[in-house]
Amino acid sequence: MSDETLRDVQAYYDGKAGHLYSVEGRNWHLQSRMALNLDTIDRFGPAQDGPMRPRVLDIGCGTGFLLDALARRGFQGVGIDLSPESVAIAQRRLEEMGAADRLEARVGSAYEPPEGPFDLITLTDVLEHLEDPRACLRALRERMAPGGLLVISTPNRHSLPGVRRMVAERFPKLGITLSLAPVDNWQTWGDLESHAAAAGFVTASRGGIFFRPGGRVGSQIGRLYRIGAVRNAEMALSRSPLGRFGFYISLGFRPIP
Repeated sequence: MSDETLRDVQAYYDGKAGHLYSVEGRNWHLQSRMALNLDTIDRFGPAQDGPMRPRVLDIGCGTGFLLDALARRGFQGVGIDLSPESVAIAQRRLEEMGAADRLEARVGSAYEPPEGPFDLITLTDVLEHLEDPRACLRALRERMAPGGLLVISTPNRHSLPGVRRMVAERFPKLGITLSLAPVDNWQTWGDLESHAAAAGFVTASRGGIFFRPGGRVGSQIGRLYRIGAVRNAEMALSRSPLGRFGFYISLGFRPIP
């Protein structure tokens, strides 16, 4: 990624950090994405009640939404992000919850991850912003403990929003507006599995979210997501074969021995 593009992506997320932090607990889509990733981690990740705390590397930790949840599950480790503004918020929330002695947030590159080994590596909302995703995954493979879990989540090109984006890009005269990062290459289940296989991983789980209210609408109805029946219904759908066409996909991978 060129230095100019890198600065553009950093500036984009620096500008969004405060807003994302302020709405994460009441926005439907942000809560839904978090639930999908945590479901993958809880079902396929390392044991969280053993004598040793499992180590996590959260790539693209943002403002610490996932780090917060992992701290409450007893993980230790580190989160990295390109955005200094986001990292500052993440580190502050870890300190406020008393977890800064075992989890930290720092500025870092997905291509040059911290030294491992890690029992869990999460790559959330990152891969679509990388010009060479396989180089990133190869680097993460070197940091992964035997039998560990890699969780990758990203917007899905084979979804209704993906169709809308395709129409907007192919027919600009229609005036469909898009809000995208400077590098924003949406993926599919097949893309992620191909990238992972090339880096030495095998698929362990697949899931995808369907209902995608964001922005003001998502924040207005987000409190409904706290209702167990609503949350469980969407999660059940995400695990079905139809999850392939959900807007936000989350796949788990194991390192090939």
